[in-house]
Amino acid sequence: MDALTTRPPIRTADISSPASALSRTPAIPCIRSDSLLGRSREILIEHGGSYYRLRLTHSNKLILTK
Repeated sequence: MDALTTRPPIRTADISSPASALSRTPAIPCIRSDSLLGRSREILIEHGGSYYRLRLTHSNKLILTK
């Protein structure tokens, strides 16, 4: 084995499920971005009398701007 194929051992904390941490905290609603955007690449969200634009970038990231 050379240095490129040698990996440090995986600790139990590294492979635990994020869902187990969520079960100890209050539930936060989870909405899939595709359910918000549908086939669009951007939507307008009205909040407090202002409009915000949620946009999906070409690199598949979300940007929220006022």
